[in-house]
Amino acid sequence: MNTKENTATMPVSFEDATGPIDVTLKNDMMFHLVMAKSPKALKGLVCALKGLDPKTVKEVTLTNPVDYSKYATKEVILDVKVSLNNNEIIDIELQMYVKGSWKLRTLLYLCRCFDSIGEGDDYSKLKPATFIAIMNDPLFPDYPEFYSHYELLNTKNFHSYSSYLKLNVLYLNKTDIATQEDIDNDLVYWAEIFKATTWEELKKICLKDDTFKEVAQVMYSSNVQSEEKTIMEAHEKYMLDKRTLEHELQESREELALLADEKAALSAENSSLTAENSTLSSEVSKLLALLKQNGISEEQITAYLEQ
Repeated sequence: MNTKENTATMPVSFEDATGPIDVTLKNDMMFHLVMAKSPKALKGLVCALKGLDPKTVKEVTLTNPVDYSKYATKEVILDVKVSLNNNEIIDIELQMYVKGSWKLRTLLYLCRCFDSIGEGDDYSKLKPATFIAIMNDPLFPDYPEFYSHYELLNTKNFHSYSSYLKLNVLYLNKTDIATQEDIDNDLVYWAEIFKATTWEELKKICLKDDTFKEVAQVMYSSNVQSEEKTIMEAHEKYMLDKRTLEHELQESREELALLADEKAALSAENSSLTAENSTLSSEVSKLLALLKQNGISEEQITAYLEQ
């Protein structure tokens, strides 16, 4: 889809759009924007991730709206923080690029969500908190899952300490091992929406349900609105440049570490040669002394060595 064309000639609905999606739902700014603009999409995703029937959910509220214009080229944590029925806190973050400190970061966010009362408030006012990460690649390749669930458990008998702290991870690239429960909760559909790169792909998925149609329509509208699209693309470029720089810095660190290892090896080899030379010099001195004791002069020894 060429958004540089006159917008008057463009279709008004995603159903008539064709070609590649310039900014997909994998863009964290697009993800937050869709959830902010569509209460139906927000409720649908939360219910899918929590395994809830939407009919039983009274209220799903986005508690961290963002002024996107302030973050065109800046790093910002574009998580989707949600209040569920005013009785549970859910933090959803789309993370396509995982750093080494990612696991620690998720724990910190989860704890911050749980810390929902003021100083002096009764602990009974604390609300359950769930942090949900949406990712591409598995954190634990030896234990592949489509949707992982973690909470505080006894390490011996696996008895739950509390269900108030939960951490879930949805792996977009593992739809092939989704459980029947995941399928029934529409999580596979959501994963395919995130992964869709063309409007044709998206239409095949989203025409199934009004909630998904609304997701696709917000995505389309944001892709053809030059201001919003420019902001999202600038943010994505900033994050890509940042990841590239981090990768180059890591490569430089590895090269420096290799050079340091080589220098240490050379230093050790030099020390060894110095020690061998010292030993050899000592042995030569002993040999010269022995030869002198046997009546052989230094001149005779030198003349012999020069032959």
